[in-house]
Amino acid sequence: MNTDYRKPLPGTDLDYFDTRQAVDDIRPGAYDKLPYTSRILAEQLVRRCDPAMLTDSLKQLIERKRDLDFPWYPARVVCHDILGQTALVDLAGLRDAIAEKGGDPAKVNPVVPTQLIVDHSLAVEAPGSDPEAFEKNRAIEDRRNDDRFHFINWTKTAFENVDVIPPGNGIMHQINL
Repeated sequence: MNTDYRKPLPGTDLDYFDTRQAVDDIRPGAYDKLPYTSRILAEQLVRRCDPAMLTDSLKQLIERKRDLDFPWYPARVVCHDILGQTALVDLAGLRDAIAEKGGDPAKVNPVVPTQLIVDHSLAVEAPGSDPEAFEKNRAIEDRRNDDRFHFINWTKTAFENVDVIPPGNGIMHQINL
């Protein structure tokens, strides 16, 4: 974590990262001209970027350079079940390969907290006019996806930093709010 622009929040025990100062130290007034998404990206740089790379990384945003790789330090990953499951299968395969070579497979984990939201497997069979439609459709979903759901549930306990939001709790876009 970068502490160069970390400051105490007055009247609290909390700290914040003064992204405005970090950007304006490079080019005065530049922070106010940044799009809001660039301000968010700038904040993650101020928090996590190697101090030796911070100025050049912030200049990428200020100057809107697109020809360089951008350092990205996500605080968490939220993924829906289709792509997230694929990534977890890859991690499980990597664990198997490491175990075959005599390594510790438990060391293979997502680096940041990862939420897998199971929301892409429901096929509606019972119509909304049926008062038991939700329960019937969920039962059909569970039956059709038993193997997949078994693997997904295994990942909750097998990996550190993995949380699974099970089916029936809403779609990813609702839960992320």
